[in-house]
Amino acid sequence: MRLIIDGKEYPVEVHKATQNVAGSVKILIPTFLMSDAAVHIAMACIESVKTFTQCEHEIWVIDNNSPEEYFSKLLKIGGINVVRNMREPVNPRAPLFRKKGLLGWLGQTQIPSQGVDGSYANAIALEIGMQLINPGTGLVFTMHSDTLVTKLGWLEHLCAKMDDSVRAVGCLCDNIRIHALHVSGLLYDFQLFRKLQVSMLPNIKNRLSQELPEYDVGDAVSYVFKKNGYAVYCCPNTHNSPELLDWMESGSLFDKPIVRSFDDRREVIFLHLGRGTPKSRNQYKKKEGRFLADDWIAFTEHFLASVH
Repeated sequence: MRLIIDGKEYPVEVHKATQNVAGSVKILIPTFLMSDAAVHIAMACIESVKTFTQCEHEIWVIDNNSPEEYFSKLLKIGGINVVRNMREPVNPRAPLFRKKGLLGWLGQTQIPSQGVDGSYANAIALEIGMQLINPGTGLVFTMHSDTLVTKLGWLEHLCAKMDDSVRAVGCLCDNIRIHALHVSGLLYDFQLFRKLQVSMLPNIKNRLSQELPEYDVGDAVSYVFKKNGYAVYCCPNTHNSPELLDWMESGSLFDKPIVRSFDDRREVIFLHLGRGTPKSRNQYKKKEGRFLADDWIAFTEHFLASVH
């Protein structure tokens, strides 16, 4: 199968596409797997969704051209739809070699790499996913692979925040640029998304458009929805409101240096590691208080084992 996105043709393979009914919430998870750590992180995310999601849903993992040795591990996970994008998603508007050595950590020094612009690569994966899900889908939830859902009813809680006015709900907001709902945990009205012709493509450094504000992947959902008279809702979370750390009980399992999002009962429903790709490649310098890939993997394994 070949899909056209942003003027480029992307050959894709669809594996285990046994679902795809209009009434289910589509959960889209982009992946780019370049290490065993990245695989463990993604598998924990998927397992948490499978464990805590009760309402009708479909998990769609869209992989961005990962090496076969890592991609093949996704095919061993039951109950999910796996999409493989076989073309490197490179932003045609970004400089190819922005910084010396940036592509080297991928083992690619002579050919274009998505390592130059990860936001664009994530956007391409999400656009691929949206072309493959049932076009009559009502709600889509996007999440990064370095996230975890932590409580039964998490998705029902997000859905309940939707009304005639609120058509997008996020687990956290970006603290810079246009303060949009962050694509790492974003529920939105897919039919409105299509009607308003929204795109997931980022406008970093105004490369996409000089007329629009600068924004990251998925931020256009908030921008376009609000511009057209709709509202968005953001869950209370420690990224946007660090003072909410006071909501954490002493000795809580979730008392870690990661983003925590809460429901109306002040219970944690969503976690985000942040900077998951460089952390999984040991490209993130260790500083006091930072949670690294090994910390996250150990935590998620312990947490998921405790609920099974």
